[in-house]
Amino acid sequence: MKIQPVKGTRDFYPEQKRILNYIFDKWIKVSENYGYEDFDGPLLEPAMLWQMKSGSDIPEQVYSFPDKNKKMLAIRPELTPTLARMVAQKSAELTKPIKWYSVSRCCRYEAPQAGRLREFFQLNVDCLGSESLLADAEVIATAIAIMQELGCTSNDFYIRLCNRKLIQALLEEFGIKNFQDVMRTIDKKEKMNDAEFKQALKQLKLNDKQIKNIFNLIKWDDLKKIDLKNLSATGKKGYEELNEVIKYLKEMGLSKFIQIDFSIMRGFDYYTSTVFEVFDKKQKYRALAGGGRYDNLVKDFGGREKVPGVGYGMGDVVMELFLKSIGKLPKLSREIDYFVVFMKPDLINGFLKYVYELRKKYSVDMDLMERNFNKQMNYANKIGAKKVIIVAPKEWKQNKIIIKDMKTGKQEIKDLGKFLK
Repeated sequence: MKIQPVKGTRDFYPEQKRILNYIFDKWIKVSENYGYEDFDGPLLEPAMLWQMKSGSDIPEQVYSFPDKNKKMLAIRPELTPTLARMVAQKSAELTKPIKWYSVSRCCRYEAPQAGRLREFFQLNVDCLGSESLLADAEVIATAIAIMQELGCTSNDFYIRLCNRKLIQALLEEFGIKNFQDVMRTIDKKEKMNDAEFKQALKQLKLNDKQIKNIFNLIKWDDLKKIDLKNLSATGKKGYEELNEVIKYLKEMGLSKFIQIDFSIMRGFDYYTSTVFEVFDKKQKYRALAGGGRYDNLVKDFGGREKVPGVGYGMGDVVMELFLKSIGKLPKLSREIDYFVVFMKPDLINGFLKYVYELRKKYSVDMDLMERNFNKQMNYANKIGAKKVIIVAPKEWKQNKIIIKDMKTGKQEIKDLGKFLK
């Protein structure tokens, strides 16, 4: 009986794993270039961790179960609550700012669809301990740098940017009191047509003028349209914060990637200021990454002091689909520096110690199937070996080997001692 994999999960055969590692390498390279340090947390956490503070849908998507002591545990669906718990435990001991990143495996019970599976890998980049909006700009800059490192340009993606304080103040200015419910509806706007969206807002008991204001708001892409005179103090604060983030990004030369977007809601339960998403220009996929500022999260998880933070998550599933769709996913093959071919089986024992030495510096493979010479050469070609070391009887007696470049076909005889040096 064949056992099938769990729905929404993937088998990573070497070809697929090469793609995953390629994405990981870019994530890690940029994160560390910006001074972020690798961290991780447990795959299993108390189930209540995601009931305290998380996205509105996540508690329903958690894989949870009782352990042998009947304690409810959960497989992590995201890493931010774990990060907040860890920082809360040692906030006084940690040097600020805390600049951490992680490439973590997560699981969510949801309907598998394009760009979204039940098991996935996610990059988290977070900066905690700083109230400066320069931290927000830097975190956004890492996301842009990752996209560029993956070969993408401003023709391929952009950053949707806004501020939660400003959005909330504008909704309140429209006379909307149940703004969180309205925000959740706006967050789902992309899954509805205009008629469905209007009907959803009517169900929240909004009048025609309020609905018209919301339709206008989510189309704004310029802060100049905002009337500061009628804006609340909180709204003005959000306006100033957003302008400051934009100013820093402009100084970094990243303005061309930024677009103001009042339809971004994200993380109702913990984002407090800046919110942003990385989106493909054709809007074919869901957000490639998303995050924002969460000033109260560590305190909410039991921290003795307020440790403001800003960060985002970037998933591998949608990223791979996106890169393939724009032709930016390179053809990846095995990296074999040398493949050793033996013209006769009795030459193997004499050369094994040299294979061992070569493997200290190079990627070296050899035949383990007792194939003849031609089949060994065919195999070396199939696995993409850069060069082949041919151990032949005549040359071996002279302590020499034949080196063949598999790309050019050029062969040369080399003294073994000199070659090893």
